Amino acid sequence: MTDYIHAVIWDLDGVIIDSGEEHKRSWYRVAAEEGLPFSDQQFDATFGMRNDAIIPLIWGVTDKKRIQELADKKEVYYREFIHIAATALPGALELLSALKEAGYKQALASSAPGKNIEAVSAALGLEQYLDVLVSGETVPHGKPAPDVFLKAATELGVEPAHSLVIEDAVAGVQAAKAGGMFCLAVAGERDLPGLRAANLVVKSLAEVKVATIRQGFLVYPKVPKE
Repeated sequence: MTDYIHAVIWDLDGVIIDSGEEHKRSWYRVAAEEGLPFSDQQFDATFGMRNDAIIPLIWGVTDKKRIQELADKKEVYYREFIHIAATALPGALELLSALKEAGYKQALASSAPGKNIEAVSAALGLEQYLDVLVSGETVPHGKPAPDVFLKAATELGVEPAHSLVIEDAVAGVQAAKAGGMFCLAVAGERDLPGLRAANLVVKSLAEVKVATIRQGFLVYPKVPKE
C-alpha cells in the first residue's frame, strides 16, 4: 500500500452507532434512582469521557468503589437500551467494508467499557471488519489523552503518524492530535469549534470513500501541527 494512511482507528458512539440517547437515558435513570442531579448540559459536556472521569466531575464522588458502583449500574442500563436499538449510522458499515477490502488495518478504540463494545460489535457484526478492539478501561488515561488510540496503533503494528482516527467528539479529536495522528471528524449538523482541529470534517460518513482517505491525506507530508 502506497498510501500515507496505513490504519484507520474508529471511535464507536457517534461514529459507527448513535447511542447518545441511550447513554443519556442511562445517566438520567441512575441519577433518579440515586437522588442525584443531572442535566442535558452535563451530558453534552462529558459525552465521550470515561465514567471514572464523568462521575467525580458531575457528582463530586471520589470514592473509587462508589464510582465503580455507579458506573456499573449506568452501563447495565445502557446495554439494556442498546440491545433493542442498535443501528449503524449512515455510511459506517459501507466504509468499514470498503476499507477492509482495500487492505487497511482497522481498530475500534472507544472510551466505552469492554462489555459495551462487545455488545455493539456483536449486534452490528463489526468483528468481520476489525482487527483490534480496544476499550478505554484498559489504558491509564481517557480522552482527551491519546492512550486508547496509541494502544490501538500499537496492537495494529502501525506508527501513530500513519494512523487515521475517525471521531465525533471534541475530546476524541484532541486525543488524536495529542497522539500525533490524522483525524477525520464526523460533525453531523453540529458546529463545534473544537472539531475544526481535525484534518477533515464531514457531516456524515456517507460522504467518505476510500479515495477520500487515500487521496485526501496524502497532501500532508506529516501530521500538521497546531
